[in-house]
Amino acid sequence: MEAYQKLLDRARSQLPEVRTSGERFQVPEPDVMTDGKNTVIRNLQEIASVLRREPAHLIGYLAREFGCPGVLDLPRGVLKSRIPKEAIAQRIREYTEKYVICSECKRPDTHLVKEGKFTLLVCEACGAQRPVTVRRVVEVVKPKAPVIAGEVYRLTIEDIGRRGDGVARKEGFVVFVTGATTRGATVNAKITKVLGNNAYAIVQP
Repeated sequence: MEAYQKLLDRARSQLPEVRTSGERFQVPEPDVMTDGKNTVIRNLQEIASVLRREPAHLIGYLAREFGCPGVLDLPRGVLKSRIPKEAIAQRIREYTEKYVICSECKRPDTHLVKEGKFTLLVCEACGAQRPVTVRRVVEVVKPKAPVIAGEVYRLTIEDIGRRGDGVARKEGFVVFVTGATTRGATVNAKITKVLGNNAYAIVQP
């Protein structure tokens, strides 16, 4: 019995130092909006940060699960399909269980390590390791602008900006519309300039 206790003490002394965040682990609820045929997760980067995983890995997992293309438009993620918020929240919970939570101590203090052909989930709290299947993630690409300078589009004003311009969106792109001052109004907007993820327009009769 004494020999067993010595072996047990020696094994415990070789365990890695326990490191935990010390904070209550709570994954943010996905902030989801539908834009045409697309579903936009507006806080995807925040969720990935809490999970301590790359946003590309998370959006890649969701795209595979829902069988649709997915792209990053940080801090957002875009799924090229109409998907209910509840379904996205459920898949994020499943992702957390598979790729984040330690199966031994149930802590989220983990990281992924590549060893040869295998990827291991390594727990920083208890030292446990387990293999996980990591499929190829989607390529991080910048979505093509859905509007063209000089063209006119029917847009719905969702908000009013600080300068008094209407704020509309088309497939995730923010369009500032000069002359639109009523929330909820649908206007003809002529695009005057496209810059990155933003576009500028003026109201047309």
